Amino acid sequence: MQNNEKKSELNIFLTSIPKVLSSKTSIIIFLLLFVYLVVFGIIGLLPALKVLEPSNTAQLILGNYTNVLSALGAAIAAGVGSSVHKHVRAHRQQTADLQTTVDRLEKEIKQLSKQIADSK
Repeated sequence: MQNNEKKSELNIFLTSIPKVLSSKTSIIIFLLLFVYLVVFGIIGLLPALKVLEPSNTAQLILGNYTNVLSALGAAIAAGVGSSVHKHVRAHRQQTADLQTTVDRLEKEIKQLSKQIADSK
């Protein structure tokens, strides 16, 4: 029983990752980090402003350009992916509901046709 509970907790955790990555807060953090790295990277290229360039340690701690861009891309993709899956599930449910209605209507049409044919 404990193994199933762990699996369900793991599933809950894994399904929450796209929501967290695609949250506005995450995207804003990634964008600010990217802007920080770009701005200070450009400032560091100017000899007069070399003092403002972040240290190598700070750049390593905050990540590099590739990691920031890939994190931002992952966040956006996760949000889009989860949104698409929600819409696909909703569309499948609507399709199933419509098919049920069509089947019921066809059955009623057959019954009405039979009643009409019997009354003649």
